Amino acid sequence: MKLSDVSEIFIGILVKREEKKGGEYQFAIFDLKNYENNENEYDIVETDKNLEYKLTKKGDLIFRLVYPNKIIYIDKKLQGMLVSSQWCIIRPQKINAKFLKWYLESDEGKENILTNISGSTVQKISVQSLKMLEIPEITLQQQKKLEDIIELWKKEKKILLEIINSKELLYKNLIEEFIENENKARKA
Repeated sequence: MKLSDVSEIFIGILVKREEKKGGEYQFAIFDLKNYENNENEYDIVETDKNLEYKLTKKGDLIFRLVYPNKIIYIDKKLQGMLVSSQWCIIRPQKINAKFLKWYLESDEGKENILTNISGSTVQKISVQSLKMLEIPEITLQQQKKLEDIIELWKKEKKILLEIINSKELLYKNLIEEFIENENKARKA
């Protein structure tokens, strides 16, 4: 099945075209740097157009059309934002959003996306090509099971990374202490 069979997909706004200082409406606009730095403040776009139909909703995915592609699940914290025209909103309707995100980020999904990217300087996938991406047909019940497995793996990965970081700090301190003790012993 095609992505457009199970999702509504629409491109973000051209901020410069829609922006009007002192406009009747004000919307926060998603910024990847703010998101990645866990900053909760986003720039505000003022406009005379009511763009509420283009605001992110909980459960949406936003997809960066420019390579390297990025897919972000919209949770409560990110709902109600506009996205620029370098992004599109994928609003899952007949598919589990977290399963869809996982699939699009999987090796098979990435390969499928890469075959549809065009451009030499700025590599980009069009919204039309994105709509035509083939998505595996899996029942919603099975998608939910896969979502649970994906969430469990994320938790395990987080714990493993915390263990690695703790071990690195422990061994770093042990080595530094060993070197310091050796230096003291030589001086004595």
